[in-house]
Amino acid sequence: MPDAAGEGELLTVSRVRLALGLEDGRTAVLDESAARQKPVAAVLGGRALKVGWDLKAARAALDVAGLELAGPDFDCKLAAYCLDPGAAKDPKEIDAEAAALARVAASSGREALVAKMRQAEVLELFEKVEMPLCSVLRDMERAGILVDEAYLRELSKEFDASLAQLQKEIDALAGSPLNPQSPKQLGAVLFDKLGLDVVHKTAKGGRSTDEETLQVLAASHALPGKVLEYREIAKLESTYVQGLLQRLDPATRRVHTTYDQTGTLTGRLSSLDPNLQNIPTRSEAGRRIRRAFVAPKGKLLVCADYSQIDLRVLAHESEDPALTESFIRGVDIHRRTASEIFRVPAEKVTDDQRRAAKAVNFGIVYGQTAFGLAAQLGVSQQEAGAYIKSYLERYPGVSAWVERNLEDARRKGCVRTLLGRVRWLPDLAAKNASLRQFTERAARNTPIQGGSADIIKLAMLEVAAELAKGRRGARMLLQVHDELVFEVEKSEARSFASWVRGVMEGAVKLRVPLVVDAKAGANWQDMEKIK
Repeated sequence: MPDAAGEGELLTVSRVRLALGLEDGRTAVLDESAARQKPVAAVLGGRALKVGWDLKAARAALDVAGLELAGPDFDCKLAAYCLDPGAAKDPKEIDAEAAALARVAASSGREALVAKMRQAEVLELFEKVEMPLCSVLRDMERAGILVDEAYLRELSKEFDASLAQLQKEIDALAGSPLNPQSPKQLGAVLFDKLGLDVVHKTAKGGRSTDEETLQVLAASHALPGKVLEYREIAKLESTYVQGLLQRLDPATRRVHTTYDQTGTLTGRLSSLDPNLQNIPTRSEAGRRIRRAFVAPKGKLLVCADYSQIDLRVLAHESEDPALTESFIRGVDIHRRTASEIFRVPAEKVTDDQRRAAKAVNFGIVYGQTAFGLAAQLGVSQQEAGAYIKSYLERYPGVSAWVERNLEDARRKGCVRTLLGRVRWLPDLAAKNASLRQFTERAARNTPIQGGSADIIKLAMLEVAAELAKGRRGARMLLQVHDELVFEVEKSEARSFASWVRGVMEGAVKLRVPLVVDAKAGANWQDMEKIK
């Protein structure tokens, strides 16, 4: 049951009841019919400050009841998230939480959080980014995105046929019937029957058959590759094809994802029911899911996507001369990196070398190990390790920043992003080596991924402010990592794309330029670039 509170009123809302409390401690629990009464609607829509936990969820529940929760407002969940992103968890025993909130004066709770945020130097982040973004995200959730239902049903038939064919091939390669979703059966075939190497163990000491393991083993036998293909299509069919069909709004034929503003430790947004952040785009099958998202008649979808934003933030943070120069000159950063680590002229870099360099570039950002890079590229760990070593030698500013940032994190117990977003890292001194190394990777990637999150959030706020004036003939529908998706009148698509590109590229001033690629099309997959 989502809840919201107010200075002057404290409220908790669900589809069937509303708990309303005043600052002086008086409270009442109202059923839905009573909640719809004009006095209650006047309180919710009035100018008193509303203070509560997860106001976006409260607004979603109030929408169902036909009620509006107007600002000004103060979200305790977002405040907790700004203070410590690992602590902003939803209360599981929500009724007990609501009762506790109803017994506390809302103003004193707010003042305490404000004081803590001011001390932690995150108050501006809360007031100027996270709180206004809350309303923007709720508007996007309401808008949803149109889905081509007939296309999805045909795709489901194709996926079912592909799974049946893959199952036959898997059984033939295994020499007996094999459930590709069963780690136990798969492990027995791969390691006992076929004698393939055990790449690594599970947390409980078992033989792992996860994706990374199968990628490594695919170089030795055809079966792991077929299992990976089967698992991907099975996930696409269940999670996306059927998941989207089940979540279609019966009246509008649109799906409405829910954005989780506090779901990551880096500041990035996540989404659920359905999760539109994890649709794979590298495979043909994954890209076909995007084809299901379409524009209504007379409109187009416009996508504006930050180009290599994580690497640009890395260049800004590290001030590495070679990396910075590459972005200022607008050269192909992956080709430049390939030229450096393979010691060949840029014009002689092969496609495979550029692909490897791209993996190294992003792997450095994410703290990828030689093992992980080897699995991704299909090379030995020794070779992958050599790529990483060569990269760090060629970009010494990056290597120096990694060490400087890690030392600073150890001293302060936290890292911060461009906008001062904080992530506390108490396990940097952990005795457990795995835990300590994981935390060191977090110290490395949080300023980068979090910095990218800061930038796109600022861009979303500026874009939303202009769209609210109603002069652009467009709606912002989705945010997926570094990409924004809009629904735009067909006649306005080109001019809108040009405008939104300018807004996004100017959202933050870095040491290197931000670049945004814009595309438009009738669906999310088949799009043409707009220059």
